Amino acid sequence: MSEVDRSEAMDRLESLFAESKANNEGTGIPKIVEAVLGEDADEEISEMVLMAMESRSGSITNEEILDGILKLQEWRLDQS
Repeated sequence: MSEVDRSEAMDRLESLFAESKANNEGTGIPKIVEAVLGEDADEEISEMVLMAMESRSGSITNEEILDGILKLQEWRLDQS
């Protein structure tokens, strides 16, 4: 598993959201996770992110999304 460059991950995440907004579309969790983690994204981490986001009420910033995904990935790697 590769180390994620935080600024590059944020750039990819912001680009994804900008493209979705320009196309007047929503953005799926798998695409968000892939934007942050790149090749380390998989269905399991996407499901974990989905559960975390569903349990949260109110708005969430791009920074919070990025931090949450990276922390979940770190936790998952520590468990293996």
